[in-house]
Amino acid sequence: MRSLGWGGGLAAALVLGFIAGLVAVLALPRWAAAPPRRATPTVLLQVLPRPTATPTPSPTPVPTATPTPSPTPLAAAGFAVGRFVQVADTGGAGLRFRAQPGLTGQVLFLGRDNEVFRIEQGPVEADGYVWWYLVAPYDATRAGWAAQAFLRPLETTPQP
Repeated sequence: MRSLGWGGGLAAALVLGFIAGLVAVLALPRWAAAPPRRATPTVLLQVLPRPTATPTPSPTPVPTATPTPSPTPLAAAGFAVGRFVQVADTGGAGLRFRAQPGLTGQVLFLGRDNEVFRIEQGPVEADGYVWWYLVAPYDATRAGWAAQAFLRPLETTPQP
């Protein structure tokens, strides 16, 4: 058998050197270029209880002031059920007729200056005004509550 000699040992050394270099190159990035360590975020899990069928209490009703008819002393001279009045002193803006006596009542229509109405109900005091329920003698659909401050009693009773 022939001895490999210097040439045979050199090849083995080269192969072993190549393998060692390859291992070093592959391991080098892990040592040299290792990324900085970051803090791992803490994950919190909150378990919420399942909703129950607990009844919710109904809100307590808030009492509201109901306007009540006042005695006749509220009425100025010439104002009474059955008498006729006309819209006055609105400066041309007209008078709001409402579904209920008071400033919060729904506005039904606008009465024009000098328009005549018959008093059907009242007086009722609400929101600092005296209110009368009025109906137009020519159109029963034009009816509602109006403030006395913008009405003038008629001296003579017009014929319907």
